Amino acid sequence: MMHFKEIETIVIEILQEAEGRFLLPYQVFEKIRVKDPALAQRIENEYPSAPGKPSMGAGAGIYYSPASFVAHALDSFKENQPEITKEWFEPSDISIKEVQPGSKGGVSIWAWKETA
Repeated sequence: MMHFKEIETIVIEILQEAEGRFLLPYQVFEKIRVKDPALAQRIENEYPSAPGKPSMGAGAGIYYSPASFVAHALDSFKENQPEITKEWFEPSDISIKEVQPGSKGGVSIWAWKETA
């Protein structure tokens, strides 16, 4: 079973490289796939998009997928890293490739914001 700690360094690096811009958990995972394909494969093997389940970014909040693993990990890291900033994106009336929120209330978006 994957543990959040296994992705902490790479996820923080990805957020820092975004230079304050917000990313969806799906985007963070796709960047993990580029930076460390073996790690991404391990995450996908643990949380596959099985028949009857939507694709990896779809239904976030309903199905546990690579993107939701990243979101839960970020929630965990936020407790000890005040620079990790979580906001909510209101997704009605838009479509993002493969990303369909499981909650009509919003989709989490994440950034690294230096504290003053």
